[in-house]
Amino acid sequence: MGIKVSSCYIYPLKSGSGVSVDKLELTQRGPKHDRLWMLVHDQAPNRGQFITQRDRSCEKLALVKAFPNGDGSTTFSKPSGESLVVSVGDLSLYDGVVHVWGDECAAMDAGITVAHWFSDYLGQPCRLVRMPNDFVRPADPVYSRQGDRVSFADGFPLLVTNTASLDLLRKHLPVNTEIGMERFRPNLVLEGAEPFEEDIIHEIKIGDVILEFVKPCARCKITTIDQVEGCSPSNEPLRTLGLVRHGKAGQLQGLFFGQNAIPRELGTVRTGDHVEIRSKKPLHPVFENVALKPDFSAIP
Repeated sequence: MGIKVSSCYIYPLKSGSGVSVDKLELTQRGPKHDRLWMLVHDQAPNRGQFITQRDRSCEKLALVKAFPNGDGSTTFSKPSGESLVVSVGDLSLYDGVVHVWGDECAAMDAGITVAHWFSDYLGQPCRLVRMPNDFVRPADPVYSRQGDRVSFADGFPLLVTNTASLDLLRKHLPVNTEIGMERFRPNLVLEGAEPFEEDIIHEIKIGDVILEFVKPCARCKITTIDQVEGCSPSNEPLRTLGLVRHGKAGQLQGLFFGQNAIPRELGTVRTGDHVEIRSKKPLHPVFENVALKPDFSAIP
């Protein structure tokens, strides 16, 4: 059967609800519409600092839906059904810079009315901002090439996961623990690969698109948050990842699941597309002592 694209997702609002789509139109900084919107703190000393589900009492960000409209506007909605439409034409330059990890970024501000709408929901002062079309935020320079760029995503344009890897991980979870792929917030999910084969893939080709896998993805608290309920029912899957996928090598350490990727040839990826492995690479030293890693006897 070979490897194919099982599913595709975008996250128009950073740390907001994922949107399942039948195709990803790839730009240099990732899928079109992906993580171009973001919430930031609007009160000192954290003014301009990005807000995610990791922040205290912000798990319910998972329940905020954002849908890009064809006219350049985006519709945001709360679990209550209350919604608002924000148009790019209504934005103004943000007064200052916004911070995403160690990066300072220019941003456009959605205004005070929208700020109140989100502040009321989160119970803290915040602003909704959007990345300007002409702003270039470099990807993590340790794992990328000069000219690589990214949206408000954590560090890379795409995250790729593998259904077989999750199936194997599930066998190590406590009884009656249900963990879906949405917990890992991928852009692209592969099907038909061997468990954790993604750890040794260097490049894949999907139609005209070429993706380079550049870094294992270290996982955080967000994986413990139920993306349907907006709360953390337990510390899974982090507890289990700590037992079977915890690694350290040089400056890289963490609990790993999935691979960060950068597009090398742009185009459109669709669900059901065939995936060709163009090249592989040695297993990263960070996986040397982990319990769950590629079974080389099972991989052609």
